[in-house]
Amino acid sequence: MKTYLFPNSVKPWALVILIIGVLGGVFATTFEFEPEIFDMKVLSLYSTDDFFVQNNGFFKWMEQNVFDDICGIFIIIGGVLVGFSKNKIEDEFIMQLRLSSLALAVYVNYGVLLLAFLLVHGFDFFTVMVYNMFTLLLFFIIIFQIKLKTAKDGR
Repeated sequence: MKTYLFPNSVKPWALVILIIGVLGGVFATTFEFEPEIFDMKVLSLYSTDDFFVQNNGFFKWMEQNVFDDICGIFIIIGGVLVGFSKNKIEDEFIMQLRLSSLALAVYVNYGVLLLAFLLVHGFDFFTVMVYNMFTLLLFFIIIFQIKLKTAKDGR
């Protein structure tokens, strides 16, 4: 069976990228951390520059701090590489473990999201949705690693 997994050799570097992204993202959202070095002009697909809708339009250059964007990119790249890199021993049992972990991560992620719909309101819900972009991947990695560890201990 053809697997679409990355080589095991990328996992250590991917873990570093993931940790940097998560720590940076937590700092960016919790403490509104935006280092000035990341202030730059970026091309925006659609821009709403001001409240009165005068400068709105497609494909506009705008001044933006891209620190949180870089953190998000690091989380996605690091998370995908960590979550979908081969283990040193990759067999059908590990593939089944990976699949069941992904299914459980989807259930947990959307369970948390359902609770957020019921219990979080206003602008705080937007923050929950931002975190939710990454939680599925993070839940999968955590659940898979826990299942992998318990399976190895049981063998």
